[in-house]
Formats: sequence, structure tokens, C-alpha cells
Amino acid sequence: MSLWTDFLGARVEWVEAGGVATRVVTAGAAGGAAPLVLLHGRGGHLESWRANLVPLARTRRVIAFDLLGHGLTGRHDGGYGIAELAAHATAVLDALDIGSAVLAGQSIGGWVGARIALERPELVRALALIEPAGLQSEAQRLADPRVAAAFERGGRAFAEPTADAVRTRLAGLVADPASIDDELVQTRRALYAPEAARAVHRAVRAADNSAALLDAQALATLRERGLPLLLIRGEHGHTPAAVVAQAAQTAGAQLHTLPGAKQWPQLERPGAVNDLLDDFATTHGRT
Repeated sequence: MSLWTDFLGARVEWVEAGGVATRVVTAGAAGGAAPLVLLHGRGGHLESWRANLVPLARTRRVIAFDLLGHGLTGRHDGGYGIAELAAHATAVLDALDIGSAVLAGQSIGGWVGARIALERPELVRALALIEPAGLQSEAQRLADPRVAAAFERGGRAFAEPTADAVRTRLAGLVADPASIDDELVQTRRALYAPEAARAVHRAVRAADNSAALLDAQALATLRERGLPLLLIRGEHGHTPAAVVAQAAQTAGAQLHTLPGAKQWPQLERPGAVNDLLDDFATTHGRT
């Protein structure tokens, strides 16, 4: 299979959001269910959802887009912290005029989704967090040798996106490196090739997001508002299991741990993730 076959039936469009041309891919049709919006991770792009977008669109409209400065979405002159990424993503939702949606975000996409839910609650009907970033400070994360090594691999892939560097970076996100195919490596190489893209990724990594962490207060606020929450973690994910469990308890979230997965459960265990997201979006996306 290839990206072409994975996205058969999906539609590509460009949306102006906050003055930034944004690449959007949509599958399915609007009907009796709220749209499902998929938000990719740091350094990623909408192809991260290649195994999920079309399968999840059987009974609803499913939308994925490149975050600010990521993939083929344009850059801007400001910063690239969580606040800016969330502001751009919010502008995309406003531009699409889809009303309230179910959001599902992986890694930094989950963090962005949570910030949108906190700041524009009328846009978020329910929220699924897949191996979300933002549960720990950068210092706490980098104290884990596995995370520090992954951070270094990511830096090498951004600095010089050779096939080996990009493959090594992607292989570090999954429990089984064989799940990373040549097409995904070459796609990410091409997206990282422009110096402007690499500069954005350096800015994203360097941003101080300490004021926007998904701390106990933020998670408790989501719970108090009654927002339905689903938290999916990989068995071998970088965030400690105890940290994820505490976050789920504080937020009142359903928690599912997927065996044999690491940072990219949506690619490693697509069937399981699709089933969880489909059930969650069906339950909480009725209009």
C-alpha cells in the first residue's frame, strides 16, 4: 500500500487561516455526526494519519491538516510555541466553519487540542489524546535517557535530513522499526529539505511552553467542564505510565494502553486506535 491508496477518496484543499495557507485533507461527508479532526505531532505532518483518516470517515467527516509551519502549511513571522500552534489550529477550525468537533491529537497535537478545549471550549465536543505531549516539563522529559536520545535523533534529522537520519528518527517513534516504510521516510525527507522548514522545527523545539503545560489545574478544568476525554498510550511510550495514569484520573479520562506500541500508536496499531476513536466519536459526536 502507499499514501496514494491510503488516502483514496480524500480531498485536498488549501485554507487561509490567520493569514497562513494551510494544507487540509478531508474524507467522508457531513451528516448526523460531528466532524473528527486529527492533529499530528511535533515535526510531523498530516501523513501521520495515513492509516486512520479514510477508515474513520465511513460515518462522519474526518479532517487532518498540517500544523503551523509543518508539512506544507505556510510559516509566519511569530513564534512557534504551543500558544501559536493552538491559535493557528483554532483559526483553521474557524475557517472551515464546522462548529464543534471531536478532536484527536497525537503528541504535540494532543497538547494543541487540549489548549483549544481550554481556550475555545465551544469548538470541542470531545477530546482524544494519543501519547500527548505537555504532561511533563521539558526538563522532566529530557531527564529520561530514552527521550533525550530521541530528541537528539530528531535534531539530526532536522539539521541534515538524509534518508538514514530520517529513518532513524522515525524508527525511534515506534516499537517495531519495520513499520517505517521507504515512502514515509522519503515524504518526511522532502518536507524537511527546505531550510525554512528546518528553521521552523528548530523554533518549535526551542520554544518555552512552561506556561501552557497540561498540569493538574488544566486537566481538572477540562474535567470540571464535563469534556469527554479519551487517553491512549503505547505500552512503550516515553511518558511514564504513572504520569499518564495520574493525568487520566485528574482529567476524568478513559485510559487505554496498547501493547506493542510506542509513540505512534495510530500507525503501529491502527485497527485498535481506529476502533477506539470510532467508538468515542460516535458516542460523543451525535448531533
